[in-house]
Amino acid sequence: MFTGIIEEKGRILAISKSRVQKITIKSSLKVQEGDSIAIQGVCLTVTTLHKNGFAVDVMRQTRGVTTLTAWRAGEYVNLERALRLGDRLGGHIMLGHVDEVGKLVRTKSNAYFFEASEKNAPYIVPKGSIAINGVSLTISSVTKNVFSVSLIPYTLKQTTLGNLHTGSRVNIEYDYLAKLFKKN
Repeated sequence: MFTGIIEEKGRILAISKSRVQKITIKSSLKVQEGDSIAIQGVCLTVTTLHKNGFAVDVMRQTRGVTTLTAWRAGEYVNLERALRLGDRLGGHIMLGHVDEVGKLVRTKSNAYFFEASEKNAPYIVPKGSIAINGVSLTISSVTKNVFSVSLIPYTLKQTTLGNLHTGSRVNIEYDYLAKLFKKN
């Protein structure tokens, strides 16, 4: 489990082009082989350690339901290690299981408006929690399947959200509690 409080912006060093894709990340986080780590909100397993970071392996199914196919070497990614018992919950409980890929449709001052699919609109709860690229955020407004979040300068600087532009595709994970209570 994760909280959506980003620990570091890592940098993608390399992405292999194979059936099981290997992504090498430059990071100063202390991790071990086998650790779970959220990268842009996607829960992955550390498979290899190297001097300046680590690598993860990614299967085709994960590439198909996340923004991973658009990742490029040289780009920065949000990193968060999995929770340990006794850790503080600074954001909200997240699983690192991306529900869908959404799109930034506009910005107005510090408000960022994202479009989600209509089928997932019931999980978008005003003043509820949502994760965008692994960052725990509070929903400011909702109109059908478009919602906004307000981003403070600190969040824009400390995460990759400051690099978003209109049309950017993002990983969305809806609040687990909203999904539990909105079941049909």
